[in-house]
Amino acid sequence: CHLPNIENIARAVQIQRVQNRVVLVHNALYSKSGEYITLSKSTPSEIELRETAQQNITSEFVVQTIRFDDLLPILIERKVQSVVIKIDIEGSEGFMCETGSKTFDLIDIQVIIMEWGHGFRKWHRKRYEFMTLFFTERQYIVTDAFCNQLNLTAWETTWPGDIFWIKKINFKNNIC
Repeated sequence: CHLPNIENIARAVQIQRVQNRVVLVHNALYSKSGEYITLSKSTPSEIELRETAQQNITSEFVVQTIRFDDLLPILIERKVQSVVIKIDIEGSEGFMCETGSKTFDLIDIQVIIMEWGHGFRKWHRKRYEFMTLFFTERQYIVTDAFCNQLNLTAWETTWPGDIFWIKKINFKNNIC
């Protein structure tokens, strides 16, 4: 939701001529809708979310929040039946699971590509445990980039930085 990133994605969508297949939502995924979050750069390659009282919507670093299920009406209106998700906001991946049960129940989300932050999995252990349970209860298999299935009990220590949650039904048939 950092404005220059949105502009880059929008341009790539135009170049590829897939405007009718892509919806860009300029909000931050969070546990509550309608809050304002400040994007904070902790290192040159990371952007994280921090709560703020500021409501300056014109700032490229302040963004309004949504819950993942808030996207469901957009998906239904566009008659979306199946999707692949790439989520990459440091520490907010858990909000997708925490606030997205309806969307996961109604839309065929075939693959979720996400960072599995090394520091975050130590600092937010319960959030990462919840994500693992959320996906396994919905019959997802977790793999690395080479489709090697990962040990579910070793999420805290041996999983790589980038992981793929793949619906079991698609694992060997369509994707890996």
